[in-house]
Amino acid sequence: MSDLRIALVVEGPTDLIIIEAALKAILAPQRFTAHLLQPETSDALGGAGSFGGGWGGVYRWCRQQVGMDFSVAQNPSLTWFDMVIVHLDADVAGKRYQEANIEDESDDLPCELPCPPAAASVDRLQTVMSRWLNLPETKPEKWVFCIPSKCSEAWLVTSLYQASEADVMRNIECYPTLDNWLGQRPLREGARLIRGGRKQHRVYQEKAPVLTRSWGEVCRHCTQAVRFNEDVQAALHGH
Repeated sequence: MSDLRIALVVEGPTDLIIIEAALKAILAPQRFTAHLLQPETSDALGGAGSFGGGWGGVYRWCRQQVGMDFSVAQNPSLTWFDMVIVHLDADVAGKRYQEANIEDESDDLPCELPCPPAAASVDRLQTVMSRWLNLPETKPEKWVFCIPSKCSEAWLVTSLYQASEADVMRNIECYPTLDNWLGQRPLREGARLIRGGRKQHRVYQEKAPVLTRSWGEVCRHCTQAVRFNEDVQAALHGH
C-alpha cells in the first residue's frame, strides 16, 4: 500500500504538529506523507515564506490559487495530492481583515456567533474559506477544511489533561484564552507548551504522540475533531 500524499495549508508550525498527530490516528494503519504548502519555510523571508504566517498567510495562499487561469480543483500543482487540507482556527471567525493587513471587498469577517455551539461559527468560517478558494458549495472530495474550535490547542489540551481540569474541559471548544491557560501551567507538570507567550515547538513535538493515542477521547469532547475525522475519512474513501 503506497503512502497517501497529503498537502497541508496551516496557520503555523505547531498547528501542523497537532494536525499530523490527529491524521496518524484517523488514517491508521494507512501511512501518509505530509507536504507543507503554507507557511513556506524560508529563512530569507522571516521563516514563513512570501505570504507570511498565521491566518493571513492562509488567506493569501488561497487567493493566489484563485488568481491562476484554472479552477482550484483543476490546479495541476495540486492534482498530484490525494488530499488537500486547509486549516484555520475557529477564532479567526472573530477577526477583521485589517488585523492581517488584508484589503478585501467582502464583509464576511468577522462572522463569529455565540459559542456553544462551536459549529455555529465554524459553519460560517467554512463559507468564508470556500469564497477565498472559489470552491463550490459542495467541495471537491479530496479537499478538507480543518477548523478546531477555538484553536488547535483544544485538541492537545484534551489529550493531555482530560477530566483532571474540569473547568476547562467543561466547554473546551469555547474556551477563549487557552494560550494564556497553557502559559500558566505549574512547572511540576513538565515542560510548558507555551512559555513567555511563545509556543515551544519542541514540547509540542514531544506531546504529539499522546494526542494520537488519545484521539478517541479528543473526539468525545470536541465536536470539530469529530467533523475533521469524518471529513478525512470521506476524502480517503473518495480517493
